[in-house]
Amino acid sequence: MTEDTSPLDCLNHLSLGVILCDAQSLAINFANGQAEKWFGEDLAGRPLPSVLTPVSPDDLASRLEAGRPYSTTGEAAQSNGRRFAYRLTVGSRRYGADGLLVVEVENISKQKEQEYLLESFSGLIERKNRELERERDRTERLLMNIFPLKVLQEFKEFGTTTPSFYDDVSVLFLDFVGFTRMPVSREPKRLISELNEIFSTFDQIVEHHACERIKTIGDAYLAVANMPSPNPDHAIDITTAAIKMLRYLERRNASHPVEWTCRIGIHTGSVVGSVVGVRKYIYDVFGDGVNTASRMQSLSEPMRITVSEPTFQRIKSAIPCTPRGMFEIRGADRMNIYFVDAAISASDPDTSGPGSSL
Repeated sequence: MTEDTSPLDCLNHLSLGVILCDAQSLAINFANGQAEKWFGEDLAGRPLPSVLTPVSPDDLASRLEAGRPYSTTGEAAQSNGRRFAYRLTVGSRRYGADGLLVVEVENISKQKEQEYLLESFSGLIERKNRELERERDRTERLLMNIFPLKVLQEFKEFGTTTPSFYDDVSVLFLDFVGFTRMPVSREPKRLISELNEIFSTFDQIVEHHACERIKTIGDAYLAVANMPSPNPDHAIDITTAAIKMLRYLERRNASHPVEWTCRIGIHTGSVVGSVVGVRKYIYDVFGDGVNTASRMQSLSEPMRITVSEPTFQRIKSAIPCTPRGMFEIRGADRMNIYFVDAAISASDPDTSGPGSSL
């Protein structure tokens, strides 16, 4: 420092903005070159809050009286028009006979940019995580429509499932009569709407009776009981579900322009259950139990339920049936078959459509 150099001139070489102001009035006495570059020239005499607008005189005074420094942040436009973020700090000490306060101003634009980028990146990650969670939920719902819950849990844990043999399963096979001749079969949108409504109600019914819908095949509906989860009353439960399906269709047909008539067959026997496919998965059942249930359906009559001898032996004490005699069953021996005669009693919960009490 030379004899002609003022101590304050040294402050002009700092990268910080430095302002000296009166402790009482907060009037600016001096601003170094960096401060003037950022906030304009001829700052002397102006109140500090008029230059650095984030400054709160009351907060500043209370902090200084407590002997603590004061700090705040803000934004301003430089002389070249570019905006920048800054942090100002006012030390708690007073200097000189006039009691001056030292205000230090630091350019924190890069820090703010980094914080903004980090915040944006964090927000992007959070949005992506939410999207992934929604996709996982959607996938879970889709898989639950394809796989029984027990099978789905095994598939999620191991990535595959083991084909299982079930010796004692009741199988329901339902098919609509005259489907291809129905006028609605030539109206795709209306057809799908009708089938969605009917099959959704069937799903509610079979689920309510501890049964499992396996699949729909066009206008046909296949459900089972006692697989993959055990159900000791499977034959009675699936027959009761079949009765309620007929009752639902009867009520629907009475008040609907399109009448749907079905045949239902039920058999109790052995099946194999397994996930089929490599790229497109489906859970399916195979075996004599399914084939015989399909045969019971084809031997049934419109809006009637036909059951095989093994099923009859399981339900005869609870559900009245009428013998139909001995029939030839393709792929099996001759067998007695029966019509189910039971109607749903007034005390038995009923269903008349989606969302109704089951």
